[in-house]
Amino acid sequence: MFSFLFDAINISLIITALLNLSLGVLIFISGKNKKINIVYSLNIAAIISWVMAMFFYRSSPPETNLFWCTVLYVTPTLIASSFLYFTYIFPSQKEKRIWWRAILIFGINLAIIVMVVWPGLIIKAVNIRPGLEKQIIFTPYYWFYFIYTLQFFSFGFFRLFKKYFINRGIERLQIIYLVTGYSLAANLAFGTNLIMPWIGYFFLNWLGQVFTCIMVAFTTYAILKYRLMDIRIVIRKVFVYFGMAGLVYGMFYLIAWLYSVYLGDVFAHLGYILGLIFAPLFVLLFIWLNEKIKGVANKYLFFSLYSSQEAVARLTDELTNSIDLKKVVASIVDNIKDAMQLDRAGILIIDQNNGTTKYKIAKVVGFNEGNGISLVQDNFLTQYLQKTQKPLVRDELQMIAKDLISAEEKQSFNQLAENMKHIEASLCLPMIISNKLIGIVVLGSKISGDAYTSEDLTLLSTLSKQAAIAVDNARLYMEVQDFNKTLQQKVDEQTKEIKKAYEVEKQARQELEKTDEVKNQFLAIVNHHLRTPLTAISWYTDLLFSGKYGKISAKSKDILSKIKDSVSDGIKIVNDLLDVSQFQMGVDIVSQKSKVDLKNILSGIIKNVTPEAEQKGIKINLKSEKGVPKIIADESKLKVVLANILDNAVKYTDKGEIFVSLKNNGENIQIEVKDSGMGMLEAEIKNLFVKTFERSASARQANVVGRGIGLYVSSKIIEAHNGKIWAKSEGKGKGSTFIVELPVAGK
Repeated sequence: MFSFLFDAINISLIITALLNLSLGVLIFISGKNKKINIVYSLNIAAIISWVMAMFFYRSSPPETNLFWCTVLYVTPTLIASSFLYFTYIFPSQKEKRIWWRAILIFGINLAIIVMVVWPGLIIKAVNIRPGLEKQIIFTPYYWFYFIYTLQFFSFGFFRLFKKYFINRGIERLQIIYLVTGYSLAANLAFGTNLIMPWIGYFFLNWLGQVFTCIMVAFTTYAILKYRLMDIRIVIRKVFVYFGMAGLVYGMFYLIAWLYSVYLGDVFAHLGYILGLIFAPLFVLLFIWLNEKIKGVANKYLFFSLYSSQEAVARLTDELTNSIDLKKVVASIVDNIKDAMQLDRAGILIIDQNNGTTKYKIAKVVGFNEGNGISLVQDNFLTQYLQKTQKPLVRDELQMIAKDLISAEEKQSFNQLAENMKHIEASLCLPMIISNKLIGIVVLGSKISGDAYTSEDLTLLSTLSKQAAIAVDNARLYMEVQDFNKTLQQKVDEQTKEIKKAYEVEKQARQELEKTDEVKNQFLAIVNHHLRTPLTAISWYTDLLFSGKYGKISAKSKDILSKIKDSVSDGIKIVNDLLDVSQFQMGVDIVSQKSKVDLKNILSGIIKNVTPEAEQKGIKINLKSEKGVPKIIADESKLKVVLANILDNAVKYTDKGEIFVSLKNNGENIQIEVKDSGMGMLEAEIKNLFVKTFERSASARQANVVGRGIGLYVSSKIIEAHNGKIWAKSEGKGKGSTFIVELPVAGK
């Protein structure tokens, strides 16, 4: 049997094992599904086995000395191999996976284990020396063991040093503390547990195990300070849970003691009756104390007791139940501040007015409003958030700056750190919609004084995405509301005239159906109240241009030119709307047919859109087959169709070329317009020609003022000519092709 000697050395070994066990358990339970946490936990398990092997080796009876000595030298091989493998996946698992790497590392490890276990190959015998540490007799093959351990640890440290120069910021600091703790513990253990026993000194062969406490200390510091392996939350949760367990344990024994003192026995009959009273009171007391302990922990024990899922669910629920911008912003700030236990929080929202981009304070709690705006006066912050689209932590800015080569970039990062410190901001979260920055969530420090963990940053990134969507929706709703108010005023102004015209029309044509009356009245109003005054404005503008009313300045000419362009656009809108109405009423609008030269029409339209195309650096190429015959068609309406297609091709193409081809396919003439623009999805193409006011998401983003009726009108005109029109695209960013097919006979 074991002669357990609880001397100072054995006690220190047990304490060392418990410290390693605590760290290993915390790392494992904080990342059961993370390879980094699992491998590191296995490494610590090997260390614990090594420590306990020394305990049992020192305490074992003579007949088991050799067995425990063998275990004592097997376990360090597992420490070396798991440490080396860990360096391949730390600090991240982005390195290319090589299937044979683990096989090679642990295969060599297995070979060394076989050598250690093989009787008399490395360890020959163990001698007991009364009053002294036991003596191990090694064979000459011990140097295999020594070289294996030295090389595995050395190569592992080499890999970590290499990663130190590759990584930046907080990951570099994690590597520093991990390397420092491991190298100190390993180098000291090499001396006391590998070299000294080899040359016959065994009085310190237990000290290497105790030196692992150095590794535990440095690793723990990196966990608490620099978010190593994301287990800070787990450490504090365990602390609080043990506190609650202690409370319950204490209450149990207090009640048991009171029963013994006043009732004589815990199981007295009166005790059962009192238990029915005390049980619900204890539950109420437990709930009250539980909340108190959590409150104290939040403020003084450096621990934020929150559930990320609950925080996200609560915020999502509130945001889906409100569309008011002020309520949405207030909900975001309050939820983040409460969930993270912060001293201050706020939101800055982008405000684009007259072509300039500024930020306005939507809501702040705890911040000085003036300081909040000063933070974004320097474009560096907004540019950085737009580029990275990730949370920016103030404590990490100077770490990033140290690794930069450019003095200008270093200055920018250091200045940003000073600005954030000045306003007491600890973290900035970008609010991104469609890869564009629409706002910034600015957060202060935790009430506890604790730093932000990786779990915090993951939660906040999720919340900022929810916030960005909610804020954008609320802003759009507000803009629609403002537009509706303006539109309502205009509608009210026109309603009086419409009512008068409607009454006159109603008296004259009561036999018509109500829907026909509304349509006809609409056409009359559009023609009289919109197209006529617009045409008059265009005419008067031409008169001013002619100089009949005096010479006009260059600046005035520029303004008049813009007026004329706007009026022309207005007339085109009216014509399109009239065409849509006439199509829906079944009116034939292509009755004025004649012989039409499609090549001449295309050349004229290309000439009109070329200035806009040249401004964007787009080249338009026209290719026409020889002998393309004229067709019988309504020339003015065909111009509308082809102008719509070419105008869209220019508008939705940023660079490249537009190819226009004219082909004779025997019975049909085919016109093809191919661009290198933004392209479309299959689902978007299906609705292009069948719905009015239908535009793809990409088109709305590229050209906000587009009407979405041009292609509908075009399809109706082509149908009236017994032709076909369709579009195709290989997808987003791959351009579009529009094809118009018209019969040669024009029937």
